[in-house]
Amino acid sequence: MKTIITLLIICICMSISCTALQEPKNSQERTFNSKKDLLSLHYDHAPDKDDGHSAAADRTILQSIYGKDWIKKHVIAVSGAYGKNAGNFNPNADAVMDAAWNDCGGWLAAHTSRNDAITKMTQRWTKTLKAGGDIWIKEGGQSDLTAAVVERIREQLPKIDTTAHIHTVQHSNWNEDQTTEAALAYTKSNTHYIRIKDANTYLNIRGGNEAFVKAATENPVYGDIWKAAFAYYNPKERIDFSDTGELMHILGLGEMGFDKFIESYLK
Repeated sequence: MKTIITLLIICICMSISCTALQEPKNSQERTFNSKKDLLSLHYDHAPDKDDGHSAAADRTILQSIYGKDWIKKHVIAVSGAYGKNAGNFNPNADAVMDAAWNDCGGWLAAHTSRNDAITKMTQRWTKTLKAGGDIWIKEGGQSDLTAAVVERIREQLPKIDTTAHIHTVQHSNWNEDQTTEAALAYTKSNTHYIRIKDANTYLNIRGGNEAFVKAATENPVYGDIWKAAFAYYNPKERIDFSDTGELMHILGLGEMGFDKFIESYLK
């Protein structure tokens, strides 16, 4: 009887050991390291205008927490991160991107200079990865651009495990549906793909919010950025920075509605 029990214990231990060995590398939730990691903020601007509000919200959060100099070193913002919806790009979004990013590192125009944007993204990502940092992608659009950059990274840095060091955060069924099938499959297979709750449930309000508009446009630091965002997308129609939910997830801020956003970043 003792022999049988001993054999059972051994079998159980071996089973646990094998399971541990087979456990995916990304089963342990990784956290953003503000000292080493790079944020790649992707906006499709095709056709929904919510990216305009999201750009303003992203800038507000990042500067409030880390400052402008940090943004220059740790953030890359890209417009035109679209897929099947490429023909719906809204060039008026450029004014919002200018307001949000020109004075803290600039932004990349993947719509007008796609290959140049991919090249510059690859360079920034490569520099971070070589220095021991991770890449965190706020996938505010489709994953076609992400797939293109990851493919180059894997060619140039074959020893880097991109599934462990490149994290793609997506919140939208629509964004996934508008991504070309091959690009979505490639991104899911070759990055740490994180699908979060749709942030439209807490960062999207039809008919506007007067208190939010007042706090945003009258803020002495971020007011001009929000004015540009609201000129692009009328807040009386809708306030929507749902893509910022991905940034909140990356930074560990949790779900944050309009009132808490005002309290945290616009006072």
